[in-house]
Amino acid sequence: MNGIFQVSEAISLALHGMGILALAGKRMRIREMAKAVEASEAHMAKVFQRLVRAGLVGSVRGPAGGFELLKKPSEISLYVVYRAIEGDLRPKSCVLGLSRCPFRECMFGDFPNRVYEEFTDHLKSRSLGELVGFEDETSGRGWIDGSQGNAQDNNHRQG
Repeated sequence: MNGIFQVSEAISLALHGMGILALAGKRMRIREMAKAVEASEAHMAKVFQRLVRAGLVGSVRGPAGGFELLKKPSEISLYVVYRAIEGDLRPKSCVLGLSRCPFRECMFGDFPNRVYEEFTDHLKSRSLGELVGFEDETSGRGWIDGSQGNAQDNNHRQG
């Protein structure tokens, strides 16, 4: 039986992959991230290309290439990651997707809308930094702070 609450594999890979990048504090290859979450490299690559297009991660080609966060983990809300992968979150009026209920009123009442509101508020109020335990502005070794160089160079500058 499926759980009562589900998110797509793509959003799960996006959040977990970005969390791994934040924890690692360095540029990483798709192979490493996919292995860490036991996912297909092809699916992880597709997800990360969407994150690149959204401006959340950078991609570097070549022997020292890979993906890296473009912002501090504390500056990336989970909602922004969700929107990059799934688009805007919209309330569902019917859990079955029906345009018209066959009953006088929905058997779930306003519960689906309350879940939507709580889930949206949760995503907007939590950052990637909080997810991985980097709650202050100086944490998150894998971000680019606007200066030249990659994440590893930033680590050396930060001490």
